[in-house]
Amino acid sequence: MNTSTDKISGAQSIARALSMLKMLSEHHEKGADLNEMIALTGLNRTTVYRLLCGLAEGGYVERNEATKRYHLGLNAMQLGLTAMTRPPIVERCRPLMRSLARSTEDTVFLIVRNGDFAHCLHLERGPFPVRVMTTLTGSFRLLGLGTAGQALLATLTAAELKALYSRHAAEYERSGMSESRIKKIVEKTRSDGYSTGLNLLIPGVHAVGVAFELTKGHYAALSVAAIASRLDEKRRRDIAESIRSELNESGFKLFPG
Repeated sequence: MNTSTDKISGAQSIARALSMLKMLSEHHEKGADLNEMIALTGLNRTTVYRLLCGLAEGGYVERNEATKRYHLGLNAMQLGLTAMTRPPIVERCRPLMRSLARSTEDTVFLIVRNGDFAHCLHLERGPFPVRVMTTLTGSFRLLGLGTAGQALLATLTAAELKALYSRHAAEYERSGMSESRIKKIVEKTRSDGYSTGLNLLIPGVHAVGVAFELTKGHYAALSVAAIASRLDEKRRRDIAESIRSELNESGFKLFPG
């Protein structure tokens, strides 16, 4: 028995299955059929079908018999919900978020990418009397429709941005976000090292967002939101630098670096 080869084969299968779950999470709303999964993974039909069957048997993938499309299964969702009860990233970011909330006196948000959406994991309120609540812990919003979400958009490749827009063109257009506008936002965010947004979610509110790497290829963002009169251009730059400094001191890799 070649145990070394078996271990490599087993590890490869696990990596492929996890990659497939991640792809399905990015297409969970509409799902993906077998041919789409083959195109997304670059694997042959037999391998993709075998992996999907195995994941379905374990309850991590479900197949809609009417549409023949695959979606995340109940067990995959349960894993995510269990992790959300006390996500390690919140525990790690809580001290620096409290520090930022004290120094800026405004509200600080921790947002992670969840497929095509920005997911608010935690927030810390500063002492300023007028508190801005652009989102709530646990809420989801399409990437790019908030300042932290725009910082996360900048971490995507051109192909990923194009695919994201094609999947949600109607919602982006309803929000006044054309594909060309998104490209400009991404370019400016990468150039400045942070995103900014005025009146994106609430009239009279401005915000600053900075993206950082959680693990290789996986990103989160911190944002600070306040009434617009408190965030002129100089203060936006100062707050962005404060966020970047806190993240650096906590050992996070910034995007862009």
